[in-house]
Amino acid sequence: MKNLAGFVSKKYLQFKQKDRNISLMIKVCFLGILIGTFSLMLTLIIMNGFEKTIHEKMQGINSQIIIYSPGNKLDYENLKNTLLEEFDQLEAISASSTRQVLISKNKIQSILFLKGVDPQNEGHVTNIEEKIIFPIKSNANSLKNLLQNNQIIIGYKTAKHFNLNVGDQINLLIPEPASEKKVFLKKKTAKISAIFKIGLEEYDNNFAFCSLNFIQNIFKEKKGIDQLSLKLKSNNNFSKLLSLQKSKNLLQNLVKEFFKFITFQNQENLIIKKLQKRFPMLNVCSWKDLYPALVASLKLEKYVMFFILALITLVACMTMVSLLFMYIQQKRRDIAIFKSMGLSNKKILSIFLRIGLRITFWASISGLILAAIAGFLLEKYPFIQLPDVYYVSHLPARMDIEIFIIVFICTMFLGFLATWIPAQRTKRINIAQVLRQE
Repeated sequence: MKNLAGFVSKKYLQFKQKDRNISLMIKVCFLGILIGTFSLMLTLIIMNGFEKTIHEKMQGINSQIIIYSPGNKLDYENLKNTLLEEFDQLEAISASSTRQVLISKNKIQSILFLKGVDPQNEGHVTNIEEKIIFPIKSNANSLKNLLQNNQIIIGYKTAKHFNLNVGDQINLLIPEPASEKKVFLKKKTAKISAIFKIGLEEYDNNFAFCSLNFIQNIFKEKKGIDQLSLKLKSNNNFSKLLSLQKSKNLLQNLVKEFFKFITFQNQENLIIKKLQKRFPMLNVCSWKDLYPALVASLKLEKYVMFFILALITLVACMTMVSLLFMYIQQKRRDIAIFKSMGLSNKKILSIFLRIGLRITFWASISGLILAAIAGFLLEKYPFIQLPDVYYVSHLPARMDIEIFIIVFICTMFLGFLATWIPAQRTKRINIAQVLRQE
């Protein structure tokens, strides 16, 4: 028989009534790995949800890559043309300038960061358009339509504090050059065209958006911008995965896509290094460099949780060691007969490896499926509310195919180790002694 090891391992897993002890051990081992895999996967889904949700909130006002030159203006059109010609990885480019102003209504004043953006391109590099809550979203609800002439978009906390609504007029107090002892302010009127809500206090209470032309006019500035905002082309793994399902070598293609994803994850850093080399006089950074403590804490939490729950999965896999030691002890006579018939130690070893790997495979697949169902429910119906200390109001969940692949590979590796250790015992079984005694 060509595949004797596979045939025997399959038969060994089909238990009779007299094998109740081993049958119970297999169920315990199966459930242990299933629960460990489920816990590990669901925790990573939730931690990934926290990371992605907070990243999206941050990108409500920051782009993926930022180029700026402290104290100097940038030539928007020339830089844009150069970047599009030399870097084909860029999907969109926009420009912005930020200034501080005083807003005044009913004798109440407050400092506001007024950010002038390119209305046609800003929506392509940030998701600020998706954060607009008033007016209700429609086809006309775009920055191009909302930032015309003297129109501005303010945060909902600012609107609440000053009792402002869409369509209201508000006074902007602009500082003018003066002597060292006095500060002169000029008044400009702006119209509120929309209200946004990012979900972060520092933005919803201190930021407003207007067009670049408006901020250049009220500050009497010449042409030029403070910073360029870049967005890279995305890598759509899910659409590729769906197209791979018809392929015969699905596992091989999945592995290829996984390594492509890892390469894509480093693409941002590679592009930043290329931009720094191409424009040495300019500062190039990722939006993550603006919030290093927050990004580092999210990564640390995810890695620590992965390590702790991987240890729990390892403990679950250790029940496989006890199971196979019991199994090998029970099947000593069969092993001796196989050896006397000329079956090599390698073939006998593979029988018990197959038993352990089959249990691990189906337990991990079951755990991943249950985690996917739980993750889908959390993502579709965010019913678990969180206190105000978090950046999000509900427990987030985000499922990425690469996380499932990592957990599956990790579980199978741990299962292999837990199977390989006791399977080595088959090599030390003495044929003559076993057949004489049993």
